[in-house]
Amino acid sequence: AQIASKLRHQDKSPTPNEMTQIITETFRNVDANAPFIGGGCTAMTVIKIGSTLYLANTGDSTQFIAIYHPPSTLVEEKSSHNERYIHNMTRPTSEQLNLQGSISIHHQNKLHKANFPEEKSRIENLGGRIHIPPKHPMGSRVIARSATHHEDVGLAMSRSIGDREWTAVGVIPDPDVQVVNLEEFWNTNNIRTKDSKVFVVLGSDGLFDTRRVEFVAKHLAYGFFESFKSDGETAEQMLTVGKKLVNMASPIKSEFYRDDISFVAKVVEF
Repeated sequence: AQIASKLRHQDKSPTPNEMTQIITETFRNVDANAPFIGGGCTAMTVIKIGSTLYLANTGDSTQFIAIYHPPSTLVEEKSSHNERYIHNMTRPTSEQLNLQGSISIHHQNKLHKANFPEEKSRIENLGGRIHIPPKHPMGSRVIARSATHHEDVGLAMSRSIGDREWTAVGVIPDPDVQVVNLEEFWNTNNIRTKDSKVFVVLGSDGLFDTRRVEFVAKHLAYGFFESFKSDGETAEQMLTVGKKLVNMASPIKSEFYRDDISFVAKVVEF
């Protein structure tokens, strides 16, 4: 809403540099005005202005652009198998999705983790402490004294929104912003000549802790482009695909920990 408000007061479309600055300032402003409730969050946004797509992220959530390359024809037997698989919420299962087209992943973001040199350097220069597990460096934590819990607490990311107690030790809200020229993207990947489809995905770490981006993209591509649906049923079918993804990303045993899962997928038209 803040970004939209700023754009309404622009006399012309912003340049990529101007738009990057608008997004960055907005993330900083949201962080500065976040309620002090003892916890923050990651943040992502995707904005399309004309022929330019902006992808911005702060934290350890994942976003990417996927291209679906359709097969020459859909085999009905495989389609029937996939439909049964998508609607079967029983776990464990030996069934797998057999996407008939193929997927390629583009512009996947970098996660903001404290073990990466540029993140580690910023935090340590401000006196922050970092714990990096030797065998699992991506499980690094930025350590700060929590006024809420009255003890040292580790934050699993090096950038976030609203984690006030970590701001003093170098955890910042500044996003990485990718600027994608859609004209170039379409031409480079022969989108029109191959009748390919493009969609964008944003998801929290609970989804990607246990599933690769290709797994998620294939399921969403099936829902968008290969599933049985009539006009007006796309939303309902995508909800079923979403439930299947949550089901497949969750531990089989209920006593095992599962992080929160939220995600958005949208077909990109150009």
